[in-house]
Amino acid sequence: MNKTSPLETSSIGYKVPGSSIYIDPKEPVACAIICHAHGDHAVEGHETVYCSEGTAALIKSRFKYAAKTIHIIPYGEIFEIQHIKFSLHGAGHMLGSSQIKWVKDGVTVVYTGDYKRESDKSCEPFEVVTCDVLITEVTFGKENKVHPPAEESVKELQIHKDVNLMLGAYNLGKAQRLTRLINDIHPHLRVMIHPKMVAYHKIYESLGFDLGKWEPYKREQFKNEKGIVYLVPPPVLLNFRPGTHFLRAFATGWDEKHVRFDFPFYVSDHADWPSLIKTILESKAKDVYTIHGDGEDLKTAPELSNIEIHTLSE
Repeated sequence: MNKTSPLETSSIGYKVPGSSIYIDPKEPVACAIICHAHGDHAVEGHETVYCSEGTAALIKSRFKYAAKTIHIIPYGEIFEIQHIKFSLHGAGHMLGSSQIKWVKDGVTVVYTGDYKRESDKSCEPFEVVTCDVLITEVTFGKENKVHPPAEESVKELQIHKDVNLMLGAYNLGKAQRLTRLINDIHPHLRVMIHPKMVAYHKIYESLGFDLGKWEPYKREQFKNEKGIVYLVPPPVLLNFRPGTHFLRAFATGWDEKHVRFDFPFYVSDHADWPSLIKTILESKAKDVYTIHGDGEDLKTAPELSNIEIHTLSE
């Protein structure tokens, strides 16, 4: 590990140097800060967890033993662990998703976690946080990778107005966002959801995010009636063969994942290339570290010529 790296890396995950504080660790630890509740960032069994209210509610629902102690931190509130001052800030990825900011040895560091900058009524918005060092995800860190606005993709569902739709969506985050979008753009459609999504929908609503009208899946109605959109987990979508009364699509930003279904449906909860560039510039950071993807293209982006771009090993 480079001595100037803002995070130490190991098989367990990221750790703040000179401390025993882990960020999104992959195994149970004594002290963890969790940016959001997806399984690649949150695991159960920690001794102490610091996270947002939304993340706390979701990990308590997902895990039998989320942690011995969970400290719920409001956005923007400073909290101190091992003499290091931290704060959480909206990431816009899903309910409770947080960027993590800390100040150590006079240097301000921001870890974005997963984020998006598109408008999303189902979660807290992204917040620009200035810093000296930015650690940004680069899931879609390829030059000219641009996601169409999710609203446009959902509007295009009207092309298939004479047949029901089965849309693959992750149970947590994507399904709730789509429920809200479909209600806003196609209020005449009925949204049915898979049983695995119900608990998460209810948590979103309990924390003040109105998702609009939705109902549990009813097989006979989906088969015999029209005007229905059925949201299902990706594995369920893969198990359904094409039918005469419905079309299938998968809500994702990955080009290659659309080919096996009936039409492409681009909805991503990650930053695309323009959002990455914008975030880096607005952060005012002079050193940027990339994680969760390939950040090589950023190193040659003309807009970032005055910024040092590094790859943080994982």
